[in-house]
Amino acid sequence: MVMTDKSQKILKISAIVLGVLTLGTFVFLGVRRLSRRMNKVLGKNGVLVCSHITKIDAPQALNVENNLANIQLCLDNNVEIIEMDIQITKDGVPVLFHDNDLDSKTNGNGSISNKTWSEVSQIRYISNTSQGIATLESAIQLLKKSRKSAIYQLDKCSQQEIGQINKLGLFKGVENQILCKGFSWQKPQTAQEAGILWMPMIPTDLVGKMSNMETINKIVANCQGSEFLEAQFSDQDSLLIDGTLSKELQKIGCNLFVVAVAGASTTNGKSFRGDSPKQWEKMIKPMGAKAIMTNKPIALKNFLQQFGV
Repeated sequence: MVMTDKSQKILKISAIVLGVLTLGTFVFLGVRRLSRRMNKVLGKNGVLVCSHITKIDAPQALNVENNLANIQLCLDNNVEIIEMDIQITKDGVPVLFHDNDLDSKTNGNGSISNKTWSEVSQIRYISNTSQGIATLESAIQLLKKSRKSAIYQLDKCSQQEIGQINKLGLFKGVENQILCKGFSWQKPQTAQEAGILWMPMIPTDLVGKMSNMETINKIVANCQGSEFLEAQFSDQDSLLIDGTLSKELQKIGCNLFVVAVAGASTTNGKSFRGDSPKQWEKMIKPMGAKAIMTNKPIALKNFLQQFGV
């Protein structure tokens, strides 16, 4: 059968339309998969557990902060959020380390920003000489390999450093699993470009003033576009403590993040300080914490299960 020019044109147009529809279906399904991955933790019912500086109360855990072995343990035990501290070497390698200088915790000295990765890679922790300083790239590789939907909360990470890390391509494929924190209410331009999550902190000048709806409404308005808000509060902040702030934040898709470790007059109310079941319970009800940072993530997960949240 000989096809006319008209028939051939119709076939070509049909093939193009079919190709566009097929491509659209793949894009749609890809977006849906990404959306499900993004929302698996953020959309989870109950309270999320955050490991403080990668600490975990498991028998195999190492007594070294910000280390890969503990990150793997957190992933294996389904800890939803893992906090780690970020610094960048003189030659632009992002690494995991907490203190401003190396002197007190390692056999090194000075600051990481004044050393190359070649130098930093030779440094060992005093508490465990088998452990060196890990790179952020290695930590992200663990996350990708695990195929878990856990969130990495990158602390001590400035707007400029977010941009540096993004240029290295380290966020690619895990953008919705990276949470950065800062004092800026608005998500920084570098974080927006990277497509990562953002968590402002309640500024210290509002601590002690969250006892009226005007202040609460101001905070909530400032949190538009943020996924979490880290609480800093005192015992006088009645509308944070009674859960009002958390309820208002939930209306805009933002979650209250409470730190159970350490605690000072500007970070935790005096009667809320302590990483224990007694304090966790008050952070859950009535405060309405959606995420709690702890040194004991397994104990907290067990407590939440018993508590029914």
